[in-house]
Amino acid sequence: MKQCQKKIRPTMPYQLSIRFTEAQYELLTEDAKKAHLPRAEYIRQLITNRHPKIHYEVVYDSEQLLHTIGDLGKIGSNLNQIAHYLNGGGGWTADMKKTVLQSVIAIQTIREKINEMAGEYRGSH
Repeated sequence: MKQCQKKIRPTMPYQLSIRFTEAQYELLTEDAKKAHLPRAEYIRQLITNRHPKIHYEVVYDSEQLLHTIGDLGKIGSNLNQIAHYLNGGGGWTADMKKTVLQSVIAIQTIREKINEMAGEYRGSH
């Protein structure tokens, strides 16, 4: 039976005190939250030049975007069914070729819509 081994962190006997303006403190706190790290660990990583990764979540609530994402799911399902059929040894049919071409066109159209919506979100349209 394998036993769980607990990682023992090295002791941290040294303490450093630093002052921040309110704006600096808020920015630091927000960046630490985005990196999913406690503030102290975030600062440690910054000081030791490890550059913590900050995770940004962009929320764009739009009925049109939800519809577009749904369309992508349907296209993906169609293409998956065709791939499954072909991988099973099936041959191309004229109907499958038509579906693949329609899917590619639909993907290009959706891509253009998303780029357009992203431009609206960023304020460029």
